[in-house]
Amino acid sequence: MLTLSKIQALLLGVGLIVLIYSAERSSHIIGADIVHGEFVFYIDEVVDAEQVSFPIIEYAVRDSIYQFRAKRDTHYKVGQTVPVLLENRNPDTPLLFTLGSFWLYPILFYILPLLIWISFITSYIGKNEYVAIRFDFPFFRKYKK
Repeated sequence: MLTLSKIQALLLGVGLIVLIYSAERSSHIIGADIVHGEFVFYIDEVVDAEQVSFPIIEYAVRDSIYQFRAKRDTHYKVGQTVPVLLENRNPDTPLLFTLGSFWLYPILFYILPLLIWISFITSYIGKNEYVAIRFDFPFFRKYKK
């Protein structure tokens, strides 16, 4: 049984979410190779009845040239050099290794669990209460101080 105050429970949840995010991002970097790619052109497609442009990035590995489509709404100039992350040094699994597309975009998927955790803890635990987390039913139980 683990007993936590409101602040401790908040920090534990936030810490776990940050740890999971860091581990997931690190799993892409460990054993990866970073090469320099070059923006070559845009392709236009209709997605959800909306005209969008996707940048095409080209990079070379061992005398072979590869191309991949980056996320939409990323803007580059023709000939601009961008870093490309090759997972496990495999040229068939490229990721655009920029601040926005590699680090910031995935954070959006961690905001919802963070908001759910914060709202659960702030509404469940009162001012002079603490929660006991157990591994049998009921999993959460409140106690007064």
